[in-house]
Formats: sequence, C-alpha cells, structure tokens
Amino acid sequence: MKKVIRILFVSVLFFSIVVQNTMAQRDNAGQSLNQDNKTVAPPSSQSTNAKSTNAQSDDILFRKHLINSGWNCLFYGVAGDIIFEIDGAANAGLPLITAGAGVVIPLLTNSSKSITSNQLLLTGHGQSIGWAHGAALGLIINGNDAFDTEGKTKLTIGLAALTSMGLGILGNHLGKTMDWSEGQVALYRHYGWVMPFTGFSICAAFSDDARVFGVADLVGGAGGYLLANQVNKWNEFTRGDMRATQALTAMNGALGYCIFADTQIEEEVDFNRKGWLIPAAGVLAGTAAGHLWLKDANLTPQQGMTTIYAAAGGAIVGAGIALIVNSDDFTTNYIIPYGAGMAAYSFAVISLKNKNAGSAYLPGKKDSKWDFAFMPQNLYLNDKIEKRGYMINGRHIGLQPLFAASLSF
Repeated sequence: MKKVIRILFVSVLFFSIVVQNTMAQRDNAGQSLNQDNKTVAPPSSQSTNAKSTNAQSDDILFRKHLINSGWNCLFYGVAGDIIFEIDGAANAGLPLITAGAGVVIPLLTNSSKSITSNQLLLTGHGQSIGWAHGAALGLIINGNDAFDTEGKTKLTIGLAALTSMGLGILGNHLGKTMDWSEGQVALYRHYGWVMPFTGFSICAAFSDDARVFGVADLVGGAGGYLLANQVNKWNEFTRGDMRATQALTAMNGALGYCIFADTQIEEEVDFNRKGWLIPAAGVLAGTAAGHLWLKDANLTPQQGMTTIYAAAGGAIVGAGIALIVNSDDFTTNYIIPYGAGMAAYSFAVISLKNKNAGSAYLPGKKDSKWDFAFMPQNLYLNDKIEKRGYMINGRHIGLQPLFAASLSF
C-alpha cells in the first residue's frame, strides 16, 4: 500500500510540473503563430532593439521560472520524506531528485523557453499560498490533533503539498487565459496573503480551536480575492503602485508586531491574546493607506522598487540611530527605525508622484510624418543680418525662419 501511495504522489508531482510547462509552451506557441500570420514589416534598428530587449526579458522570466520550480519541488520532496518515512541518506536524496526534476522538466517540455510574467507570478503565488490553504484544510479535518499523531501529520502535510501543486497549475492557467494587467495580478497576490493573515490574527485573538483557524484561512483567502476585484474596479493600480503599497503594508505590520510585543514584555502582566489584533490592524491600515495615497500615481515597477529601497534604507538608518541612542526603552528602539523608514518612504512616493504628474502634461511621442521645429536663436541672427544690410561676407543673406516644418513621405 505504501508503495502505491509513493507512486501516486510522485506521479502527481511530475504531472503537475508537466502540465504547467506544457500550458506555458502552448500559450507562447500560439502567440508566435499569430505573429507569423501577420504581415512582416521591413526590419529596422528600433524593431531589432525591441526584439532583443523582449528576448532578454523572456530569458530572465524563464530563469526565474526554473528557480521557482526547483525550489518548490525541493519542498515537495521534503513532504515526500515525511509522508513515506524515508530515513538515512535517501532522506536527502528525494528532495534533490524532485528539485532537479523541477528544473529539468520545464527545459524538456517548454521548447520555446519562455513564460509570461503573469503566469510566473500567479504560478508562484498559487504554489506558496497552497501550502497554507492545504494545511488549513488539514486543520479542518483533524482539528487540534492535526500534527499530534503520525497519520494525521502525514495527511495534513500531504494535503498541503497537493494543494500547492493544484493551485500552482490553476495560477498558470489563469495567467494564460485571463486578460489581466500586471498591476491587477499584483493586487490579487497582495490580498491573497493579507486577508488570510488577518483571519489568522483575529482567530488567534479569540479562539484556540484549530478548525476555526483553518476556516478563517480559507474564507480569508476567498474573501481576499473578491475584495481585490472590487478594489480593482475602484482604481486600476499598476505593479509599481502595488509594490509601494506592499512596502507600506509591511512597515505598518512590523510596527503592529512591535507594539504587540511591547505590551507583553511588562512584568506582572499576563499574556494578552487580543494583542494579535494590532498586527492585523497595522496590515489592513497600511494597505488602505497605500491605496488612498497611490491612487492615480501610476508608478512603474522600477519606481515601486525605489519606494521599497527607500523604506528599507531609512529603517536601517533609524536602527543605527537607535543603537547610538542606546535607550533602555523598548518603544524607542522600534519607533525610531519606523519613523526614519516612513520619512524616506514618504519622500520617495511624493517625489515620484510629482514626477509622474509633471510628465502627464508633457507632449507625448506621436507617430506623425510631420516634423516641426522652433528656432528662437534666429531672432538674434536676423537682427545682425538686418543691420549689415542683408550682406554677410559679400553675399546676400535673407532673414532666417523662426519656425520650420517638414513632411516625410
């Protein structure tokens, strides 16, 4: 019986990898076929550069896909060790085999060596959040004994691994079939983690029942995606906007944890479990503030990373200042880094928003055959020409135009 279970587990693992990469290959093959059926324009330096840039981008995305696939398959192998009770050297062998398969199979099944950004992001999100949702399902089935007995532990871990594989396949499918922008995908991924975390924190504040935790995780996950859809209808955030929102969410969530810890370290004070509501409130407040602040900001992905770097750099500077101050007050030791990080983050966001707002009023590049030029320097030249009687070096010179226009055929 154990041998049959092992064969089924490994079969499901390999099947999930093959399906994900076959779907990616079909999608990219279809895109290539559509491009081939179109009229081919004469090559130019700009189109050649664009193709080269796209090729480099596809290569980077596929490399990330290989890394993510190998990394997740490594954990599937660890889950297999626990389920099959593998001991000795073989205990390390199975994760290595599955990790290697996670890298080799995409190379063999995806001949185009390409994957879209949405497929990569949603596949990774499905695989990672699937562990949490699968474990939550195990908690609902087994209750507080989910990890107490050997059999229930195997069931919980097996459900987590299988759910991770299944949601990875689902994410790959959605990334291929749904016409979502990168900002919309980032929005769904954000709420896919924030709402289950919020549900977990609320349950930790009021309940010890493992089944309640499991239900909160699954309901929070489903509700998070529905809420993200409503937020997207309110405003279409870019991927850069969401990166900046995630930075603000992380800072406020960390502040919430610090305040929670601060309330527990005092002597003669019993553990206050309702303090778990503080990190949840910080995460939700950071997300809401980010949406309101970054509405219509239209940050690029690079600008979004700039806000993250600014927040991290400011927090590190603040941590250094806190060390110099060397206060015995725990509150001071986290308020200074938080304040410095928020100051740097705010400066970056305000600067980038102003930059983008200013760029919106600049004339954009238009595909026109007309070329106009304004030459104010000719005012000075015309004055000199007129004073010299329209003669320069013995030659008759007319007045120079202030405006020029040309039409390309």
